[in-house]
Amino acid sequence: MSERLVTVATFSQPTEAYILKGRLEAEGIPCFLGDEHIIAAQPLYSVAVGGVKLQVTEGDEQEAREMIGRIMRGTSEYILDDGMKLDQSAQDYDPEIICPICDSASITEKGFFGGILGITVPFVSRKFHCHGCGYTWKQN
Repeated sequence: MSERLVTVATFSQPTEAYILKGRLEAEGIPCFLGDEHIIAAQPLYSVAVGGVKLQVTEGDEQEAREMIGRIMRGTSEYILDDGMKLDQSAQDYDPEIICPICDSASITEKGFFGGILGITVPFVSRKFHCHGCGYTWKQN
């Protein structure tokens, strides 16, 4: 019986995903990438499709998450799907803002044209999206 695939990390660019995929495969964890071709063909669609998804089987999920944590500790802007953000200094991460539904701190601010360009207009109420549960809300 085949196992389900579980997304353990998302990336804004396919090249970033390929690097981590190679590291996991070198450790014996089979990996798959989702939506890599869409984003390679149309990079501006990255936000709309949720980025390139690094997927592993359910049986390898825990080991993969631990390994990703060790590999990525203190580098770049990767968001793990369990809500942990590895770079605490990234622009879209604000520790003061927490999801009202799941209490996750993995929040992205959506701009006025957020779904298309990611532009934030200061005089419009702020809109946030939780990467933990997918909830979107407005805040003045």
